[in-house]
Amino acid sequence: MTTTNDTAPAFEHAIGPRGRLTIRLASAELRLRAGDDDRVIVRTADGRSLPDRVIIEPVEGGLTIREKEAFGLTFGVGRRTVQLDIQVPAESELGIDSASGWIETDGLRGIQRLKTVSGDVRLRRAAGTIELTAVSGDTTIDLAGSASLTVRSVSGDLEVRGGRIEPLRLATTSGDIRVDSELATGADHSIDTLSGDVEIVADRGVRVDARTVSGDLSSNLPHRTEGRMGRRALIVGDGATRLGFRSVSGDLRIHERASSGSSPASPTPPTPPTPPTPPRAPSLPPAPGRSSGPSDTSPADDERMTILRALERGELDVAAAMARLAELDEEASNE
Repeated sequence: MTTTNDTAPAFEHAIGPRGRLTIRLASAELRLRAGDDDRVIVRTADGRSLPDRVIIEPVEGGLTIREKEAFGLTFGVGRRTVQLDIQVPAESELGIDSASGWIETDGLRGIQRLKTVSGDVRLRRAAGTIELTAVSGDTTIDLAGSASLTVRSVSGDLEVRGGRIEPLRLATTSGDIRVDSELATGADHSIDTLSGDVEIVADRGVRVDARTVSGDLSSNLPHRTEGRMGRRALIVGDGATRLGFRSVSGDLRIHERASSGSSPASPTPPTPPTPPTPPRAPSLPPAPGRSSGPSDTSPADDERMTILRALERGELDVAAAMARLAELDEEASNE
């Protein structure tokens, strides 16, 4: 095993068709594309030699690109951004950890685990197993095959287009989500959001089982709704594809592909009349010590507010809060 920071314009290393490429850089602009062989080829964007602080380290069955110092100590140091163009086997296993910059891939079909604190992510002609964790920055994923997709985001919009997803698991705090991909029937699809809105483009039957505090469900396709406040279902067509949706205040809308427009910026068609909306869930309470007026709230209402306060403070995630609220609804229905 050798460690190097290569001074040539390009560094090449064979890792095998399903070898591992690991990238751990504090500030990086990364462009990765699928190659036709088993080699990783690393170049800088301007064709110059790699900076001294970047280490390329061949390991058994793979290659690591990292900072010279310990990774955890380099974040926030103000280092200059590294710009790399990398060719990698299409079905290789990819792992990226980056604090800032952007990531762009083209044609990758293997296991892809990406983590970024700040920066946009764009995956083109993607397939395989994709896991993305992002704090801020927008994400666009264009699929060109079957994919297992898991995305966790705090802030930033997410758009997924094309291909077939089995399964889809998305979770975001405040970003909006748009999905224009085939969702496999029988897969476990789920979307969790705190306040972001969700748009689903569909050309087949979909059933959305929603647990939401004040979010709404709608569709411009023939549909029916079931359930009550807090727990509702929206069924389009035969409802063969099932999607779980949990939200505090985000809305979910399903519409047909023909009316979705040619780009995310296209105006959304007006929503036709929907069944009457159930009574609005209670909003977050005023600050302690202040009154919002006369109150006749029940112990269940007080507990509901306690859960919402914990969610707002980050002490509970959306899934845990929805589970607690569902328990309260169940208890109320049995009284």
